[in-house]
Amino acid sequence: MSEEKPLPVGFESLARFSDWCLPTTQQRWMKRCESPMEELQEFYYVMLKEADRILDYLDDFNLHDLPEPEENLFLMMLSLSNVSMAVELHGMPRAPYSPWPHGIKLLEGVAPYGS
Repeated sequence: MSEEKPLPVGFESLARFSDWCLPTTQQRWMKRCESPMEELQEFYYVMLKEADRILDYLDDFNLHDLPEPEENLFLMMLSLSNVSMAVELHGMPRAPYSPWPHGIKLLEGVAPYGS
């Protein structure tokens, strides 16, 4: 795991997942595809339990001007949405019957966190 990134006060227990604070859709997708299912499930269930509290907290901030701790928390929520596909739908890190590695690269997404 990489060095822990700062999170807002009250969310310190999520710091162990700070390697999920990834700035692009491509990075979040690649991490999901390359992570073991056990890691995805742990991240998913812990984050899902905190999701309402996180979203309520972040609701008071401007998405385009998040302080670093809040931005890291938001990036973890974006990773949760990506990981949910593996846990809820596929039952594995990658889509079943899809070739890996493949040549798909996401070049652009919804700004400011989708590129």
